[in-house]
Amino acid sequence: MTKNDHLYGNFNFTLKAYNPNSRVSIYYDSIEVKLFYKSQQIAFNNAETFFQPHRNVTYLDLFLSATDVALYGDVARDLKTERTSGSVDVVIKVRAKIRFKVGIWKSSHRKLKLSCCPRVPLSSTKNSQTYPCDVDL
Repeated sequence: MTKNDHLYGNFNFTLKAYNPNSRVSIYYDSIEVKLFYKSQQIAFNNAETFFQPHRNVTYLDLFLSATDVALYGDVARDLKTERTSGSVDVVIKVRAKIRFKVGIWKSSHRKLKLSCCPRVPLSSTKNSQTYPCDVDL
């Protein structure tokens, strides 16, 4: 919701991490999540770190809160206009420090970057959808 060109809202996403490898496990040692509308960051949070075994699917719940976020330029107007459709297009950017584990060997840290562009319903009663993400390692 916007009030005087300031945004208030809670955004909940579930990220599906799939590790199909039969030998390599992954340590997610830090996970930073940012939410953007247009080019403006509107929310930020750090997600819980976790270990992902080989051949595993892990679901990571992401909770981001926008509290009194000032909206600049055309962003406030565009958000108000897009809200009338009942949903808005956002960008989720995730940066994580990860390590790979094979047997007893562990790699040094690598940077994982992920970007997703979901269309977010503005009502909690609407069902969510699955959106693909771009990954850069």
